[in-house]
Amino acid sequence: MKPSPYFTDRFRYFFKRFYSQEKLFRWFLACAGEDSGSFDFPAALKNASKTLVFLPRDMEHAATFMHAMPDAFFKNALLCAHESLHAIVSAKRAKAIYYSDLECRYGEAAFDEMEQKIKDYAPQVCIYLGEVFFPRLYLAKMSGASCRIGFVSEKCYPFLNLSLHPDKSSEAALICEYYGVK
Repeated sequence: MKPSPYFTDRFRYFFKRFYSQEKLFRWFLACAGEDSGSFDFPAALKNASKTLVFLPRDMEHAATFMHAMPDAFFKNALLCAHESLHAIVSAKRAKAIYYSDLECRYGEAAFDEMEQKIKDYAPQVCIYLGEVFFPRLYLAKMSGASCRIGFVSEKCYPFLNLSLHPDKSSEAALICEYYGVK
């Protein structure tokens, strides 16, 4: 049997491997807490807020976003990225927390360390890019950021409490517009 993408290989999490997506959503939400908090949008983004960005696992999607963002954006940003994105992140000289597939599982010691680093950073805004992945959504919620942005992510509420829909522009262009960076 292959390892769970969501949980460490311990017996206490073994049966959670067989949960449905809906039950997994509820379980991670119960661990993270259901409260969402309030924030002032878009004013929360205009003040060069400390921002946590979860880059997508997909290298092409991540590269497109990173190359479209100006260097000024990365001054107050901490990226959470898969280790395969190291070169892309390094090219922008951005601060990042890297994880491997096995480290980004609930219950792993490295996962707990990553959660603590994110909490210590104390972001005001969290931007989540990419596919739904419950451990990363859990980290977004646990970050303490009052404004947690996703893109076409209504089904991820309350992990993400703001869903943006870039009609004609890209995710990066929309973020740049709200942050007022060029």
